[in-house]
Amino acid sequence: MSFHERIDEARGRLTRTDRALLDLILAHPADSPLWRGEEVAGRAGVHPAAATRLAQRLGYQGYPQLRDAMRVDLGYGLTGAGDRFRAELREQRDRGVLDSLLASELDSLAAVGRHVTQEQIDDAADTIIGARRVFVFARGNSSVLADLLDRRLRRFGLQPVCLSGSGREVAERILPMGEGDLLVAFAFRRPPRNLTDLLAHSGRVGAESLLVTDTLHTLDPGPTRILSAPRGHQEGFASLAVPMMIANAIVLTVAQRHPDTALPALDRLDGLLADFD
Repeated sequence: MSFHERIDEARGRLTRTDRALLDLILAHPADSPLWRGEEVAGRAGVHPAAATRLAQRLGYQGYPQLRDAMRVDLGYGLTGAGDRFRAELREQRDRGVLDSLLASELDSLAAVGRHVTQEQIDDAADTIIGARRVFVFARGNSSVLADLLDRRLRRFGLQPVCLSGSGREVAERILPMGEGDLLVAFAFRRPPRNLTDLLAHSGRVGAESLLVTDTLHTLDPGPTRILSAPRGHQEGFASLAVPMMIANAIVLTVAQRHPDTALPALDRLDGLLADFD
């Protein structure tokens, strides 16, 4: 079981101190695999024994074993966008950009199956179909993923609500959210504006939530479900290819598992497109 999988499995048992430590670790992938347990605890402002307790709660014998797992799972990443691009450009001096990027993307896509299972994708697809309403959220570059999922679900005859715009606009659009609804969010590296507010609200009104991410495992409040897979090498440029593949896998699984809902809507759409085009 990988470091990230252990976090997912233990998410419901994590204390506030555990979350503080993990937030620090995941926010510094370049440096945290080198820190000793007492150093991590000191940076987080908690008791030195907290690092050992976190490691044991995640199923490791002690913090050195957790650190070894981190080195495998996180690598020696850089957190700044400028640093990531500099690292990527250094790697590409002797290789073309296309060849280097292709190799990185193929490695990342090939590894997705170690982090996300078909059973999780099935569950996500069933939850979307079973939801009364689906609210889709993303910010920044990942907004393209929300747009993709929104459009695909509309083609299946669903009526998703895309939570774009200002915080005020998001608040207006979630006004009808309640029990039986589903929030699907895309977020990477750091929580975007309004994400924690949305997760808190969905929990209060009895809606479920699904987060597609790479490193955001310790949000408080957390989502009902997480689909998490690394995007590229931590030390380099990370594209949206991996989460886009996860989103497309969910869409195709919806069509496969619920053809009576999705396929007739596509047939009707074909007729409408012929008229409108």
